[in-house]
Formats: sequence, C-alpha cells, structure tokens
Amino acid sequence: MNAVLAIIKKEFRRFFGDARLLLTTIFMPGLILYVVYSALGLVFENIVAETSTPTAIVVNMPSVLEEDIKSVVEVREEELSPAEAKAMIAEGELGLYIVFPENFDDLTAAEGQNAPNVEIYYNSSSSASSVGYSAVLALLDRYEQSLANVFNVNAGGGLYDLAPSGSASGMVLSMVVPMVLIMLLLSGCVAVVLESIAGEKERGTIATLLVTPVKRSYLAVGKILSLSVIGILSGLSSFLGLIFSLPNLLGGSGVEFDLSVYGPADYISLFAVVLSTVLVLVSLLAIISAYARSTKEANGLIAPVMILAVICSVVSMTVSAPPLWLFFIPVLNSALCISAVMAGALAVGPVIAAVCVNLVCAALLAVALGAMFNSERIMFNKA
Repeated sequence: MNAVLAIIKKEFRRFFGDARLLLTTIFMPGLILYVVYSALGLVFENIVAETSTPTAIVVNMPSVLEEDIKSVVEVREEELSPAEAKAMIAEGELGLYIVFPENFDDLTAAEGQNAPNVEIYYNSSSSASSVGYSAVLALLDRYEQSLANVFNVNAGGGLYDLAPSGSASGMVLSMVVPMVLIMLLLSGCVAVVLESIAGEKERGTIATLLVTPVKRSYLAVGKILSLSVIGILSGLSSFLGLIFSLPNLLGGSGVEFDLSVYGPADYISLFAVVLSTVLVLVSLLAIISAYARSTKEANGLIAPVMILAVICSVVSMTVSAPPLWLFFIPVLNSALCISAVMAGALAVGPVIAAVCVNLVCAALLAVALGAMFNSERIMFNKA
C-alpha cells in the first residue's frame, strides 16, 4: 500500500507542480466551455430576436384580421408600389408584402363566388421573411377554417400541456450532456495519461521506476489511481463550465432551465457514474500508452477509442428506453445513465449495474497493465 501511495504522490507532484499543465488541464477546459457556450447563447438569442418580428407591408388590410396580423409581423405604414416592395424583399430590406383583395370581408362572407386570393410575397433565403411567411400562412389557414367552424380543440383556458416543470430542459440536457461530458472526460484523461507513461518511456525515466524494489503491479495501480483523480478534476472543471453556461445557451431558445428538479440521488448517481467511467478510460488509455513507443504513437493509437466514445454518446441520444443489457457495456452504460439522470428518469438498478460493470472492467484493465509492466519487451521497446 505504501508503494502505491508513493506512486500517487509522485504523479501528483509532477502534475500539480507544473503550472502550465495544471492550467491547460484543469482550469482552461471549463473556462473555454463557459465562454463558447455563452457566446453561442447570445448568437441564438440574436437569431431568434431577428426572426421573431419580421416586417411587412399589408395592402387592403381586413379589419377582422388586423389585430392577428400585427401580432406576428411588424406592419410598416408605407405607400410602395408592388415593384418597389418586391425589390426591397429581394434585397432583404423588407420581410413580406401581403396583398388582400378589396372588400375581403364581403368576399369571404358571400356564397357561390370564387374564393378570394391573398398574395404573400417573401424571400425564402431570409430567415426573418420565411418565419413571417409561415406565421401569416398559418394565421390565414386558421381563419379559413373558422369560417366553417364545426368544433373546437383546446379552446378553453385550461392547462392542456401536462409535461412536468423543467421537462423541456431535461430533454435538452439528456441529449447534450452525455456526449459533451464523455468527450470531455476522455480528452482530460488523454491529456495526462499519455504523458505519464508513453512520455516517460520516450524520455527513458520509466526504467528508473521499474528497477525499484516495488512490485510492478503496484506501479500500475498507483498510476491508474493518481491519473484517475486528475482526470476527474479535469472532467469536473469541464462539467461545471457546461452547467453554468447552459442557462445562457438555452435562454436564447426560450427553453426553461431549472437545476432544482435534480435531487441528491441524481448528483450522487452522476458522480458514481463519472468516477467509474474515468477509471475505465484511464485504464484503457494507460494500456495504449504503455504499448506505444512514444507519445506521438500513442496519440495515433487512441483514435479508435475516441470513435467508440462518440458512437456510445450518439447511441445514448437515440435510445429512449434502453434494455438492461446495454448497461453492461462499458462507457455506453455511462452515457445512458447520464442521459437518464438529466432527463429525470433515474433508475437505481441500471446505475448500480453500470457502476459495477465499469469497476470490474477497470480492475481487469489494471491487471492487464500490470502484466504489461512486467514485460521487458513492451516497457523497454525491445523488438
């Protein structure tokens, strides 16, 4: 045990004693995520603001539709010829040009006559114009249906949407957080693991550790535990940056963001899943790092691991009710658990299964790493 603690202390001194490594691995990921996602939120908010109030010129505005039309577009009181209005729409200076026939109200009320035609000119390459066209078209469709109204749907003032409070933000989080968090954990582990083993092999300092009177299996365990702590710190920084930036990111889209819907059990489950996931990732990357002759070679060998991590994250976004056997696949089970926690559909059984499977997988990988440390051919790059 003392030997394992000595290895852990050595790794901590190497990492926390390097200010640049500490800055780039722990502090920068969360800060960058916060800045980038907050900036994206401002961009989305501006896009929504630009497309929510398109401008329009309305000719022969019918009194029965005046209030409704003004609720979806900003009506400009200008006298323009059709050619001028169309030119302004083509240039993006005007959103819509709506022409109602004269005596529109009388024409719609009369029976046995041809239906009056409403002309709506718009620019499909402009988001504001397209949104305005869709809104006005939907408004006119509703009005047309009301002329021969037979029954109403949800016409009362009651609450018909029975979705729980915060479920909309939970749905968004269940799709965003698993992929982002898994990739951030992986990138944080890559930043410290490859340098710790492959880097020492490349510099030749790994030989000093291997000739000490310490079991090489203890060296493997000490490396995995110390690097896991650093990986968790890096992942925690990224996770906090993500969570704090989500209100700014989702605020522009109108989705309500409320973290109060998550209780202590959710956070405990999330922490347990993240911890077990980091152990698996560190152990797997440590094996790759030990096998590689240099950090450059190790960086090339981790590409399949990153692809598998992306696939697992995408699968968690597409499977709404995953069967229990999926929780016995390392990393994929973590993404599924994170998605369930964020969606407010926490189930204790799958979380326990996922954590146990990840711990067993990490233990087996640690045994394999210990065997690699005992191989002179692998550790000293002998052909």
